[in-house]
Amino acid sequence: MSTEAQQESTPTARCPFSIQDGHRAILETGTIGSQELFGVKQWLVAAAEDVKLVTNDPRFSSAAPSGVLGDRRPGWFSGMDSPEHNRYRQKIARDFTLRAARKQEEFIIQAADACLDDIEASGPGTDLVPGYAKRLASLAIHDLYGLNEEEGPVLEGQMRAMEGGTDLESIKRLTDEFFGHVLALVRAKREQAGDKLLHRLAEAGEDEILLSDDEATGVFATLLFAGHDSMQQMVGYCLYALLSHPEQRAALRENPDLIDGAVEELLRYLPLNQLGVPRVCVEDVELHGQIIRAGDNVIPLYSTANRDPGAFADPDTFDVTRKPEHNFAFGYGIHKCPGQHLARVLIKVAALRLFERFPDVRLAGDVPMNEGLGLFSPAELRVTWGAE
Repeated sequence: MSTEAQQESTPTARCPFSIQDGHRAILETGTIGSQELFGVKQWLVAAAEDVKLVTNDPRFSSAAPSGVLGDRRPGWFSGMDSPEHNRYRQKIARDFTLRAARKQEEFIIQAADACLDDIEASGPGTDLVPGYAKRLASLAIHDLYGLNEEEGPVLEGQMRAMEGGTDLESIKRLTDEFFGHVLALVRAKREQAGDKLLHRLAEAGEDEILLSDDEATGVFATLLFAGHDSMQQMVGYCLYALLSHPEQRAALRENPDLIDGAVEELLRYLPLNQLGVPRVCVEDVELHGQIIRAGDNVIPLYSTANRDPGAFADPDTFDVTRKPEHNFAFGYGIHKCPGQHLARVLIKVAALRLFERFPDVRLAGDVPMNEGLGLFSPAELRVTWGAE
């Protein structure tokens, strides 16, 4: 759920690494909560087992109308249930394997070094959010999809315009323009030589799955909206956590082999993804003494589930030496984020290259947060290095 336009970059009394108080209360009382979102009541589930239930039980549908999300377009697979959903995931599976992410790692390292060259040239006081976290993630995502230096920024600009829409009429117009542009891009890439995701979306390749132009457009748009902002913001958030916990950075410096586990711990600990995509109950379900009626919306709280003491020991402690455990940073069940392996490689490279290049890098002031409906992350991350 991309919500950047609804967020404000202002100082907040909330600890930048804590889950929302209201969500914590649901977790601590062992119940379910509720809130109104866009005029529609939403049940909220916080415990790890409840999140697993809602995201993996066929009684909770991703396809049923929620009253919150707009009309789903062809190929919009995040709003589908099995078996329809599986066809689209199979079409993109090759591009989102662990092997594919590792194959992209050398490109990401080179991109990180180029970003850091510019940061060094800018000098102390530079902001890592636009200059490193967002830029690096964009470069990796554009490379994955097969977007050139002009196509990627244009798509990002259109996404920002949609998110900044001020009324339903303008949002609808901007959305139609965006999908029209993506459709033209899908058709153009089909005619070009290449083996990137976007080149193959509208072709029947080895998987023998042929998508219509509208389906390929919907699949690509789903990937853009589900992962682009969240991946950019997660990279910046992870860097903020390491900059704010020097003892954890020291542990990594002393034992670099901890990096993979440290990435998992960052994903578990940081409350980036405050709300999951709503599911709709398709038959009455009783949960913790509360009847959730057929037709009711239910939102899984992924970041809150990652702080469930029933699933994680001492969950509010950030510890890069923690034994890696399955977490909910990328969701759960069939809709688990396909870009999870790429995100892990991005975080790993971003952290290692930054701290190798600038061993004494440190925060250069307060860090305002993007605090809004969905994603929670640093809005700015100004750093300095060298002599104090």
